[in-house]
Amino acid sequence: MITLAPTVTLWDAGEFITAAKVLGVPHPPGTPLFVLMGHVWAGIVRIGGYAWRLNLMSACFSAAGAGCLFLVAHRLLVGEVAWLRLGGAAAAAILSAFPFTHWQNSNETEVYAVATFSIAAISWLGVRWRDLRGTPRAPHILLLIVYIAALSIGNHLLALLVGPALSLFMLHTLRAAPAADPAERQMEWAEWCALSALWIVLVAVGLGRGNLLTVGGVLLLAAVVFCVVSGSRAFPLLTVGVAAVGISIYAFLYIRSGLHPILNEAQPDHWSSLLAVIRREQFGSRGLLDNPTVPGGGAPRTLIVFGQQFLNYFQYCSWQWARGLPFVAMVIVALVFFTLGSVGFEFTRRRDVGFAYLLGALWLVTGVGLVIYMNFKAGYSMFWDRYPTIDQHEVRERDYFFVVSFQVWGMFAAFGLVRLVRHLAARGGAAMTRWGMAVASLIALLPVGANFTAASRRHGPDATVARDFAYNLLQSVEPYGVLFGFGDNDTFPVWYLQEVEGIRQDVTQINLSLANLDWYVRQLAARPTRPFDAAHAPAAYRALAPAEPPPGPVLPLTESDIDGMQPLELGQDGVFRAAGVELVFRRGKRLLTADQVILFTIGNYLPSRPVTFGVSSGRGSWLGLDPVLLFQGLVFKVDPHADSTHRFVRGIQGPMVDTTRTRVLVDSVFQWGGLFGADSLELEPAAQQVAISFATPFLELGNAAAVRGDERRTLDYLRRAYQLNPSQALAAIIHRVETQGVQSLFSR
Repeated sequence: MITLAPTVTLWDAGEFITAAKVLGVPHPPGTPLFVLMGHVWAGIVRIGGYAWRLNLMSACFSAAGAGCLFLVAHRLLVGEVAWLRLGGAAAAAILSAFPFTHWQNSNETEVYAVATFSIAAISWLGVRWRDLRGTPRAPHILLLIVYIAALSIGNHLLALLVGPALSLFMLHTLRAAPAADPAERQMEWAEWCALSALWIVLVAVGLGRGNLLTVGGVLLLAAVVFCVVSGSRAFPLLTVGVAAVGISIYAFLYIRSGLHPILNEAQPDHWSSLLAVIRREQFGSRGLLDNPTVPGGGAPRTLIVFGQQFLNYFQYCSWQWARGLPFVAMVIVALVFFTLGSVGFEFTRRRDVGFAYLLGALWLVTGVGLVIYMNFKAGYSMFWDRYPTIDQHEVRERDYFFVVSFQVWGMFAAFGLVRLVRHLAARGGAAMTRWGMAVASLIALLPVGANFTAASRRHGPDATVARDFAYNLLQSVEPYGVLFGFGDNDTFPVWYLQEVEGIRQDVTQINLSLANLDWYVRQLAARPTRPFDAAHAPAAYRALAPAEPPPGPVLPLTESDIDGMQPLELGQDGVFRAAGVELVFRRGKRLLTADQVILFTIGNYLPSRPVTFGVSSGRGSWLGLDPVLLFQGLVFKVDPHADSTHRFVRGIQGPMVDTTRTRVLVDSVFQWGGLFGADSLELEPAAQQVAISFATPFLELGNAAAVRGDERRTLDYLRRAYQLNPSQALAAIIHRVETQGVQSLFSR
């Protein structure tokens, strides 16, 4: 709990928190179980802010998962002396709970802690089934496994990856220790067949794959017949019924979407759209044999690409045990844990082959298997010399997909420590045993200390950066304005701030990636304008707000308007004119639906309501509006008179700058968290991008002060920009002003 994020974090957390608050539908596949659990949890656990409560839910599920893995390890170590058995199980729990990636996932609102708990719980239940074979409780355990697996589809499909490991564990158990009674033996085999076939059905349902569902259905039908012939008539029917109850969680998406919540991604309110959500059609697909680094596909996945993907995976493996240490020390620790894990696997295999199958297959599927199946682009931090464009890389590190393999390896490392202590105890007497226990304890606790600073989401200077970014963006927009964004990090935190904290709901946030989708545009056309709350806005805006909200929806589009907003390529030159804005489009220019939404918004809003682009929206989304853009705070406002107003200054980015408004915002309104409290910033990439955006207004104000000849203010703003975005070029400019004066910037 001491490393929990204090509020919303970057990427998907803002969307999930918002969905839990409003019982909405987040991005495909919709995660209905997570949304419902989050809503109930936050309603019951009324401690701290809403976001912190859901962050706490992740931490609790992570702890519960570690508890289940403790029980698995404790069962494996039966026969050891009590202190070694308990210590080994505790080490397994610690080393599965505190790998860097899993610890970081556990500190924020994300689906992965719940998914890893499901896997840990199913693993423990599989072990309990083996212990209870031959009793009436054994089939009950299998039914519980089926229910957890089916229900987990509504959280994340990662949970289903335990299926092959469980099936292999059961297969080995039935072969290595067959039941004495032939009839009971046949029933157990039939139940194994039913469970394995049903798992294929669950995977098919989770992926929305009709062909796989057909194959699974045929196998399941055959397994049901086998069960009936073997005398286990109730089990297959109950299994299918329990699975159906678990899968029914997807009905939430259909029902809730039909009630039109404020967050309703892909709008799965009828069968075809629900199936599209389950299939994740919004994100497209990539074949196993496609080269992911070639935009548009068409090129084969080569052995070089395979090698790079595995190298990326091994990079992620090296992060898990000492991410907060310098690189060389981190790698040394990783090699130690690699050795311990290898020793631990061999220890597990010799002690109980069934456990080796269970944990070994789980590691293989969630590690090597996912590398092959996911077919990721080049990692965010690797191979830039070979793949120089961002389109050839993942937008962020994907280590979280492989988190279960890191946890399992942590368990193997713990078993390696058990073997080490046993060896020392057998060879060296009491003194050597005490030394062995001390060293093993130190190694088991090493990730807790060595990952603390890297995994904590509470203690870094960027602990509140997502909320601060959303707050500063919204406060840059005048009452009843439109804010165009583009990505997850300038959209999801804004949704959180508006829908959970109720701040600046008068601003209409339009995500230009989603604006290419008809369901999103239809939702904008049906959404009413909400009132301006002066208490949560800068004082300067109070005089700008009308007494009543503008009537009608935020985008007054008709069905025919929306149907007509299809991507088009201009057959001839054209001119867009509206409210003093004139844009020339040349023949061959391709206008996407989002581009047309921008043009419609300008024509409908100006001059009575502001239209703005967020600082991170990208120049490519501006449609050539640069001459009529006015920078203020963290947004570019469309202002046809920006270039002719003498009080504005030409900015370093090209558009004019409203220095008066920007100065008030950055000095009196914006929130910076701990970004200015640290001597220097070491931020993860997404937070660094936000910090770069935060540096923009300081650079513009520094430039404006330099134009006026105000050396003191120039240095003040440039130093603050450097704190957020240190660069050699900016450092050289600051040094030049300090040594030669501000006028030196304008001399040749």
